[in-house]
Amino acid sequence: MNKPIGGYFELELPTFEEYHKNALRLNCGRFCLEFILKCRKYKKVFVPYYICASAIEPIKKLGISFEFYHIDNQYCIVDDFCLQDGEALMYVNYWGLHSNYCETLSKKYGKQLILDYTQAFYAKPIQGIDVFYSCRKFFGVPDGGYLYTDAKADFEISQDQSFQRMDSLVKRIDVSPEAGYGDFRRISESFHELSICKMSNFTQRMMKGIDYEMIAYRRRLNYELLREELGGEELNEHEVPMLFPFLSEKGDALRNYLIQNRIFVAKYWSNVCDWCVCDSVEKKIFENLLPLPIDQRYSTDDMKRIITLIKTYNGIK
Repeated sequence: MNKPIGGYFELELPTFEEYHKNALRLNCGRFCLEFILKCRKYKKVFVPYYICASAIEPIKKLGISFEFYHIDNQYCIVDDFCLQDGEALMYVNYWGLHSNYCETLSKKYGKQLILDYTQAFYAKPIQGIDVFYSCRKFFGVPDGGYLYTDAKADFEISQDQSFQRMDSLVKRIDVSPEAGYGDFRRISESFHELSICKMSNFTQRMMKGIDYEMIAYRRRLNYELLREELGGEELNEHEVPMLFPFLSEKGDALRNYLIQNRIFVAKYWSNVCDWCVCDSVEKKIFENLLPLPIDQRYSTDDMKRIITLIKTYNGIK
């Protein structure tokens, strides 16, 4: 009854169906994890060495004990855990390419498994398992996370606001990627100071303005274009990857060459060097992985440009 009528226009956005419409909407992936930990009251969590440092923050914040574990070069867990009461195992669906393995883990560890799907937005949740997603790793939105859980909060959750986190998104369109990068870093750092909130109205509205089917098609197509020329894992019929994980022994040298040619290739994650020994699988992935962009912004010609640059650098015609 109180809907405003008339006055100035808001930002014009198309309307589609929200992809994770049945999930709990929170302000970002790390706070989805914090929600799980806080509600489940875990005493200890096993986490992979190969993970972003921000994923450890909620565990430390809540004073929960944690222990690292190793993965192999297929991103599978090396150790065999026998979880006790009050313990949980967290696993990352790396690059959105390991949903089948996540299913296997769910059968083994049941409700004591926590699945980090921040790199696997399109992967379906697993019934009875705590699964959380990130919005900003896949789409041009300021924040947001989705969580599937049957855990109930015994604490109040306020509503987030996102309008103040738009600078990098707008500058990239209006000026250049380089112009907005400082804002992107500043906004990313600001999440360290936040607490669990409900997803903002603005972010939810933006998530309803996304053509999910088109984006899935483009990401899969771009991935296959790179795979045909560079090798790598084949996609199953349901996988929609975050990126193309290209491993190269030329590591940083090739990365710098691509960046000089305005192919911006990230490096995941520097904290791994502090946690792992020199000859570990995780350290080798850190040094050699080039996460090539394949997202919805890029065409077949863009993928051909990436391929040409890599082959030129490697002396391949």
